Amino acid sequence: MASTLTLSLSTADLSQLRWAVSPAWELLASIRTLTRPASHVIHMPWLSDHRHDPLLTGPGIPSARDITAGPMNLLPGFLAPTPLSPLTALDDELDEVRRTPAHVVRRDLAAAFGEDLPASLAPMLRAPRRELQAIVGDLRRYWQRTLAPAWPKIRALLESDIHYRARSLTERGPAAMFADFHPDLTFDQATGTLQITSRQAGLLDPHRSLEGRGLVLVPSAFAWPRLYFKTSAPWIPVIRYPVRGIGSLWETPADTTDLAPVFGSTRAMLLNLLETPASTLELAARTGLAPGGVSAHLHKLAQAGLIAPHRTGRVVLYARTARGEGLYR
Repeated sequence: MASTLTLSLSTADLSQLRWAVSPAWELLASIRTLTRPASHVIHMPWLSDHRHDPLLTGPGIPSARDITAGPMNLLPGFLAPTPLSPLTALDDELDEVRRTPAHVVRRDLAAAFGEDLPASLAPMLRAPRRELQAIVGDLRRYWQRTLAPAWPKIRALLESDIHYRARSLTERGPAAMFADFHPDLTFDQATGTLQITSRQAGLLDPHRSLEGRGLVLVPSAFAWPRLYFKTSAPWIPVIRYPVRGIGSLWETPADTTDLAPVFGSTRAMLLNLLETPASTLELAARTGLAPGGVSAHLHKLAQAGLIAPHRTGRVVLYARTARGEGLYR
């Protein structure tokens, strides 16, 4: 049975609202996606490629798999420290996990699993630091096999979401920014409260104040379709949410080879991406190109009448014109 969590955000909390990217979270959430594929069909192309990964099927490493196998809403808190930067590196996050104090490991395992701790994790209660060293090694190798090749594309999608929501917050305020955040989340500007519908029944403290600690918002590919939150000390409060545009993540790019000889491969790619309006910064994040280079290519496409700029507040969005759309019919 669902319950509702109410978070009180002070002016200080809202002033400290920020976004971050967490490769370690994507790693952990992707393992859950592989072990519970029925709930994550949107990732089917990736699932098909990695469903037989040694982390799931190989002998000798069940602890790296089982440590993510608790209740759907819970992970041991030390596994996913709150990231503080859009530039967070996987190695930095995993090093922080590896250095977790023994008493924190035991506390968080008890909170996540209670009396149902998998047998493979029992050694962590006796020698947490030694076991974490082994688990982190397994997780690094899993990352290299399954996520490293796709990470530039995933990261570009996450950064595009951050650009969009930060701009929305600046131009329209928190109520508008949270309006299309997730169906399970609503923001009441009059009271300064976030209400989150939780799948975790019987929350011990359904009314919480962030007490000026701020809030970090983390877009995620593998969180889909759910919200995840962590507000307990000592962590900085964090909400992880499904990234915008997740449905396009594993799509095969449209074939623009027939346009490339006319426009060049980069302009053909940008024209294809402008199926939905986007800013220069969003396109730069998605393609890995420098914003200045993207701007120059967009100017040429606009001169040809294939795209047109549309100002929204202080941001200019580009979209294909009817002439541009006609190239795809």
